[in-house]
Amino acid sequence: MSEDIYLVKNRSASRVHYSVPELGIKSRDFAPGEVKKIKREELEGLSYIPGGINLIRNYLLIVNPQAREEFVGKVEPEYNMTEKEVRELIISGSNDEWLDCLDFAPEGVIDLIKTLAVEIPLTDTVKMEQFKQKTGVDLARQIRAKQEEEAEMAAAQAQQDARPQRRVQPVQDTSEPQNPQRRTSGSKYKVVKKDEPTE
Repeated sequence: MSEDIYLVKNRSASRVHYSVPELGIKSRDFAPGEVKKIKREELEGLSYIPGGINLIRNYLLIVNPQAREEFVGKVEPEYNMTEKEVRELIISGSNDEWLDCLDFAPEGVIDLIKTLAVEIPLTDTVKMEQFKQKTGVDLARQIRAKQEEEAEMAAAQAQQDARPQRRVQPVQDTSEPQNPQRRTSGSKYKVVKKDEPTE
């Protein structure tokens, strides 16, 4: 791979979108977790536009360590957290690891925690309260809402499954419908206009 092209990953659980008009880049869109090959000049251009360096620092992970240091400086270990590591943190991470992550992780990692904590779900009420204090997001409420929605869907499916099903299918009438047959060709009729006198 050329030295001026870097792998850049959307570390968050949301879409990331930007444009660099000076370089003719009208729309660059990253799906959650997507990795793209990005030219150095594009990253430079992005870093010069308002909010660009914040986007690189918090939501886009530059895989190349030298390029990363050049664009965002020295980073905390949480900058490099993968989705797998975030899952492990949610499921079995210590309280100190959890708090360090909340204090030092970029916003994209916090966004990923918020999504995965509801999906997995997070069961540690202490971690939920700490997350709420740090971010203002009530994970417990979001998890309850998701569980209630899933319970409603399961109940609707169970109700659907409980409906009686026919064991014997009724015999289908496969005979051809009896269409009326013409007795004349239809050409003997004379069309008469309303105002035209008849003979």
